Amino acid sequence: MKIRLIQSGIILLKLILVILILPLSGYSAQVGKIAGRVIDTASGEPLASANVVVEGSRVGGSSDLDGEYYILNVPPGVYTVTASIVGYAAKRITRVLVNSGRTTWLNFELELSSIQMEEVTVVWEQPPVNIQETSMRSTVLRETLEELPIETVERALEIQAGAVTDASGELHLRGGRSGEIVYYIDGQKVEDPLDGQSPLFINREAVEELTVLSGTFNAEYGDAMSGVVQIITREGGDKFNVSMEYLSPMINSSPYREADWVESESDAVRDLVTGESLYESTSVDDEPTNVVPVEGRMHLSLGGPMGTMKNTTFFLSSLVRNEDNHLPFGFEQEKSLTSKAAWSYGQGGKISLTGGYGWRNYQNYSHAWKYMPEHYHQHFLRDKRMELQWTHSVNRESFFNLRAGIHQQNHDIKIFEEWDDYLVSGYQPEDFTFASYFFDENDWSDTWRESETKTFSIGGNATYQYGNYHQFKAGFEGRLIEIDMLDIREMDIGADNQPQGITDTYQEEPIEICAYIQDKIELSYLVLNAGVRWDYVDPRSDGWTNAEDPESGLAAAPASQQISPRLGLAHPISDDMSLYFAYGHFFQFPHYANLFMNSADLDPDTLADRSFDAVGNRTLKPQRTTAYEVGLKGNLNDDVGFTVTAYYKDITDLVGTKQVRVGTKYNYALFRNIDYASVMGIELGLTRRLVDGWSFEGNYTYSVAKGNSSEPLEGFWNAYYNQPEARQEYYLDFDRRHVLNAMVIWQSGRARGAVGLWDKLISDVTLGVIASFASGLPYTPYTGAGEALADLNSARMDPTMTVDVRFSKTILREPVRVVLLAYIDNLFDFTNDLRVNSRTGEPWESPLIGNQIAFDQLHDPSRVDVPRMVKVGVKVEL
Repeated sequence: MKIRLIQSGIILLKLILVILILPLSGYSAQVGKIAGRVIDTASGEPLASANVVVEGSRVGGSSDLDGEYYILNVPPGVYTVTASIVGYAAKRITRVLVNSGRTTWLNFELELSSIQMEEVTVVWEQPPVNIQETSMRSTVLRETLEELPIETVERALEIQAGAVTDASGELHLRGGRSGEIVYYIDGQKVEDPLDGQSPLFINREAVEELTVLSGTFNAEYGDAMSGVVQIITREGGDKFNVSMEYLSPMINSSPYREADWVESESDAVRDLVTGESLYESTSVDDEPTNVVPVEGRMHLSLGGPMGTMKNTTFFLSSLVRNEDNHLPFGFEQEKSLTSKAAWSYGQGGKISLTGGYGWRNYQNYSHAWKYMPEHYHQHFLRDKRMELQWTHSVNRESFFNLRAGIHQQNHDIKIFEEWDDYLVSGYQPEDFTFASYFFDENDWSDTWRESETKTFSIGGNATYQYGNYHQFKAGFEGRLIEIDMLDIREMDIGADNQPQGITDTYQEEPIEICAYIQDKIELSYLVLNAGVRWDYVDPRSDGWTNAEDPESGLAAAPASQQISPRLGLAHPISDDMSLYFAYGHFFQFPHYANLFMNSADLDPDTLADRSFDAVGNRTLKPQRTTAYEVGLKGNLNDDVGFTVTAYYKDITDLVGTKQVRVGTKYNYALFRNIDYASVMGIELGLTRRLVDGWSFEGNYTYSVAKGNSSEPLEGFWNAYYNQPEARQEYYLDFDRRHVLNAMVIWQSGRARGAVGLWDKLISDVTLGVIASFASGLPYTPYTGAGEALADLNSARMDPTMTVDVRFSKTILREPVRVVLLAYIDNLFDFTNDLRVNSRTGEPWESPLIGNQIAFDQLHDPSRVDVPRMVKVGVKVEL
């Protein structure tokens, strides 16, 4: 173990030294680039030595003999860019949009002047589609997040091309499993390394730019097989600003929070004397953790210059949320804070400190606990992150970025603070009886877990612009992860009258190291992205020498590494259209719970004494995806653009579970690299930028996702319930054949001069609409006793449809801006199935009703998606 640690440290030290001595400077995917030409208006000749400056920033460039210039290290945002040269009238181009990781092309035509002329100002018109990109990429700006019916960042991700949600609400990109997406906030990876979950504790108001890379992506991104989500948070400006928003909870009543919601006397659990239902609706207001006794969402954001400190800004954004869900019980509480402080110096130099804090307490709904919600467990999440970044421009051609950070996540699942508090005596009241399906007062959800992960990271990246056409990048990152898990289940009082339970506990410290290098070539006839990435993971833990022989003894688990080539190219076939192709190998190490679960079972005696259990495997290999993508991008005119993309993914070495029997002594399920999948699809996109008061964005996805298993524990559950394993590929649980999303924003504009009452009512109004259609999820139909089993997932649920609306009206602009808000989810109150009865294909219908299955048991409202939900609010900006 010590030798392995020393070797890993030497590797990391070498990587750091290589980056520091490179004649490159650092590059971060959090910044963009501006490039173009400066020419004489009359002659068309290039102008050398023209100064091009990004106003409000500390970066700029100058044109060469061919009139070409470039400006590196430009943070995402909207800018005014000015070009000037002696003897010519200066020209300003306003509203220039810069996105992270992209090149914004900006050409200047300057007029010769023999006398002093006023500078010329024009408004930049962004092309609807960037035809220079070599793969599929979606970017959502802050203004779009504010104007569409989007309350959370997660909702913004769900409507992107290639994205689908499963019955549990988990997000999948291009047919991959839910844990195959990696999330970054300001360049810091924010997933829980234990189970791959990524609760995004970030207020929508704090987002400057949200980018989704859903297909093949550059070598700078790794540890992901389906996609990358990158969030850039806002920075303070040169003026102080404050924004406050309140959004109410659901103001229309949910039918599921009423007794006998299906029909009269449908509830099974009733008072034996009065005959009334014993269901009682609970409220988040009654939770002891509710320290802010106001239901709804409350946002507060403020930013600006930091006192008298020159070139120093700050931004803070907070969220407090207390909301009941629409189901018979369940709630969600959240408190979060996002912060960023930045000091700029020199030509593009910056030191920034970003941080985030999140606390979330929630209870999901379980139909079996409908009458005893206080006996059902809750989740408690805590998230703390901080990262220090230093960006320095060495010269016009290069800059570097170094960073160090820490990220801590805690996830507790419990009812009582201490696990032995579960072992209390209960009683059965005499005035009512429970149906056999529902739990009563003597029952408790026997789940108690405390987990903590800490990730310490250090990294750097570098960029060097070689001439006007080559941009070289290189980077590295090292992570040390501390994992502490305690999970206790099946609590009981033992023969010695002491509390006991099945315990899963471990403390581990794996390390991860990566490095990459790539080149981006930008020519008039070709854009080429070529790179290679190296990933290295060492579990630094001992496991069985032979994972299928518990008596084989323990040995150090092997380290894993992979070289992943990436290639993407775009070939313009006209000024407004290009063909592109991308190819890459993608590597993702299994989540550490798959390696370390039930570590106590490594002791053969403990394993022999336990019933059938899932056991982690420290010899798991990386999961691998080979992806291909080809497409066409174009702009039909100045306002409308389109994309057409076809893709294929071959996924191997996925983590699954396999039953292992060793004689009659050992029977367990082992995590192994035995699963596989294949995905193919087509994506269509159509975009109309905001012109004449309205914009449109639509996407359609056709995909086929097949494999031998939908999630890692499927093999375990098949063995547990004595179900046959899949012997061939089947449509995965999250396979949706067709998905269509349409987003429309309409703005009425301001009323000016003498206008009538109607004009005043419809002025300063913004209407945002999201309409979504999706084919149904697959399920396995029941064929009846004695009949041949149906193929897995060979039937389909009904399609789903929803329309969400956001309405806002500005009623005051000065001295403060006041906006009235209304959100309506599922405007037409469609009933969208999430789970169905395998005999009928309907959520609440069964041929056994009134016989084996009670009416109340069958009508589980969590089998369908949310009903119509109406919320109102107000926003105030200073």
